[in-house]
Amino acid sequence: MVADCAKVRYRRLIPPAVDTFIRGLSRRPAERGTHMKILINLKSVLLGRALQELLEREPEAYLARAVSDISQADGFHPDFIVVDSCTIRNCVPFHDPDTKIVLLDSCLSDQDITSMLLSFKIDGVLSASTDLTLFKKALEVVMSGQIWIDNNRVKSIVHNGDAGKSAVHDGAFSIKEREIIMLVSQGFTNRVIGENLHISEQTVKTHLSRIFRKTRISRRSQLVPLAMKLRMPDYT
Repeated sequence: MVADCAKVRYRRLIPPAVDTFIRGLSRRPAERGTHMKILINLKSVLLGRALQELLEREPEAYLARAVSDISQADGFHPDFIVVDSCTIRNCVPFHDPDTKIVLLDSCLSDQDITSMLLSFKIDGVLSASTDLTLFKKALEVVMSGQIWIDNNRVKSIVHNGDAGKSAVHDGAFSIKEREIIMLVSQGFTNRVIGENLHISEQTVKTHLSRIFRKTRISRRSQLVPLAMKLRMPDYT
């Protein structure tokens, strides 16, 4: 009887709408057919769990699973893997070729985004501040086989500085120089680049010197936007 009275007093203190919301949190999502399986692997476990709960409450059929380590996804075959800059490297070896990778952008620089696009097979880039409606739209677009990247981000990346602009349009780079630009942009050292291209480290340095002269730049990091221009010439 005392417990029942306590429940009555407790409910009188809480507005009906809030009470309904709180009780709804404890309910499991209704069983329903699923058409999108989403694995969430973010550095912030709390953010991953929150995204899972948001998706599972939607009327569309989502089956989401948030994990702190990709190895915990054993037996789960997702359509999407949502990752961030801290977890993407661990996810790549585990995902099926048909699985789409969506990168959650938490204030990454254009250089970081570009380097990841060049290094990994990323199907979508979404800001961490994206609302759920736009997030779901992005999933649909990526599911259809398209790439989703915010237009402003694409423009910022592709038109980031004028380094190498004339050289790109004039086709001034040799095939070997283009290969070196791509590998430098992915963060490889001269030694590793030489091993990949079967040339000496000194030859790599010679090619880089020519590239720097043609583009009038002096830092390796400045080759990142240039690599994106070479990869996506239609955006220049």
